[in-house]
Amino acid sequence: MSNLPSVDITTLAIYLDKAKSIASVSKMMAGVYLQDLIIGQDIAGQLLARAVQADIKAKARLEEAESIAYLDRAIDYLKERGIKDSSEAKKMYIPIDPDVKKAQDDKSRTEALVMLLKNKLSILRMSHDDLKKIIYGDQHMTQYEGM
Repeated sequence: MSNLPSVDITTLAIYLDKAKSIASVSKMMAGVYLQDLIIGQDIAGQLLARAVQADIKAKARLEEAESIAYLDRAIDYLKERGIKDSSEAKKMYIPIDPDVKKAQDDKSRTEALVMLLKNKLSILRMSHDDLKKIIYGDQHMTQYEGM
């Protein structure tokens, strides 16, 4: 079982749904949507910070697993197979060590989560900027538009 922290992005989904519907927002509702998109950015930023922290920890666990595989487990593995103990032989063992494989899997998951959350944060930022352009960019609309 993975020792990665879980990240609940269901709260973020609410704000991402609002970002999808900005084209139909009236001037009357614009302020609410802008506020919601700012809150969504804040939530995405917090989740991203936790994901980056998990990614850094996963990298450290991977490096530790590689060191242990090289220094401790490679020797027994090489002995079992009658392979001469050398630095190069130990290096060849590292990618097949079960703990290293698990640590690599954890690292790839945290890296993917960081990328996903960066993308979601970017979507919310662009939606916020686009909504401002939609609402405040056209000076020819009447004050009653969207009512």
